[in-house]
Order: sequence, then structure tokens, then C-alpha cells
Amino acid sequence: MYVAELGLWLGWALFFGSPGVLAGCAVLVAVVNFVILPREERGLKSAFGPVYLQYKKEVPRWLGRSKC
Repeated sequence: MYVAELGLWLGWALFFGSPGVLAGCAVLVAVVNFVILPREERGLKSAFGPVYLQYKKEVPRWLGRSKC
């Protein structure tokens, strides 16, 4: 969901050529990276423990890995 939201903001900034929307996208990236994700990851770690930590090692945060 976060990748899609950030992609929409970036698309709007490029489509409209708006520095304000681009700045909003940059702020959203910072908020997601430094506020939202750490909070969510703490909750997942406390709920699922080592299972979540193993999952976190195997699955990238933003984009999936290529199987090629």
C-alpha cells in the first residue's frame, strides 16, 4: 500500500510538474520510513517474535526480488 501511495504522489508530481506535490511526496517518504514502518514493525515483532524476524530477513521491505 505504501509503494502504491508513494507511486501515486510521484506520478502526480511528474504529471502536473508540481514542486509542491513533489515536496509532499518527499515528506510522505520520510514519514513512512521513520515513523510508520518502525512502529508497525515493533508491533509485528511483539506479536509474532522470531517468525516475523525470519520473514523480515527473507522479504524485502519495498519491492520484491526477481526470480530470474
